[in-house]
Amino acid sequence: MGTGAGADTGTATVFRRPAYWWFSVLAGVAFYGIALVVASPSVGEPTPAFVISGVVVFLWALGWDSSFRCTDSHVSSVNLLVTTTVPWADVQKVTLDGALAITLKDGEELGSVAFGGSLLGEMTGYRTHRRAFEELRSTHRKARASRRGDPYRGTVRRKVTFAWRRLLCAIAVVYVPLTVVAVL
Repeated sequence: MGTGAGADTGTATVFRRPAYWWFSVLAGVAFYGIALVVASPSVGEPTPAFVISGVVVFLWALGWDSSFRCTDSHVSSVNLLVTTTVPWADVQKVTLDGALAITLKDGEELGSVAFGGSLLGEMTGYRTHRRAFEELRSTHRKARASRRGDPYRGTVRRKVTFAWRRLLCAIAVVYVPLTVVAVL
């Protein structure tokens, strides 16, 4: 679930729900296999193959890219290639109540599609969320303890970015081989 070094180095730790991204990866591979067969000379239908490959890119963005990322200074929520980053100083609390959420000092919440609420999660106690919750809460507590004299200024410093480079790489990985198969 988490990757990267610890909070002391400033390297981002990434939290993904294993079952969530595994399902997306396996479904993406299956759809991509179908797209390659549809684009192959034996079937010869490149247009539907390119549409099917769009589903592969969507599944990657939904399953693999949706995550929480944190360092000792900030936390980020990634949802469908849109990343919202805030400093830990602007975070009120980290909660696990139906979904993993980060409540900001202005009352807004940061969430992740991957760590949302579900009926199965309610029945199992959100075991798939627990490790990310514990580590995010621990990092928040450490950041808060190290910044005792830094008062909240009333405006949450939010940075919202779109991951166009990751999207272009995903599109290239999916569509370049498919184009080669369709042209042959």
